[in-house]
Amino acid sequence: MPKIFKQNKFALLGANILIILFWVTISAFLMNLFQGENDPFYIYKISFLIRFLPPIWVTWFLWIKRGGLKR
Repeated sequence: MPKIFKQNKFALLGANILIILFWVTISAFLMNLFQGENDPFYIYKISFLIRFLPPIWVTWFLWIKRGGLKR
């Protein structure tokens, strides 16, 4: 992890928020691009998981696994 994130929690928080916004925007665009109106119901649930699970995992990794709250 870069040194600025180790020293400054606000930089880590800002990077986390930007990563989440970027991921949700790009994944929502791509999912809407390839979905049709007659898709099965489970496709919508899978797209919801693809949209929101990676940002949750990134947040968990940065703040809990890497010790962002302990510093």
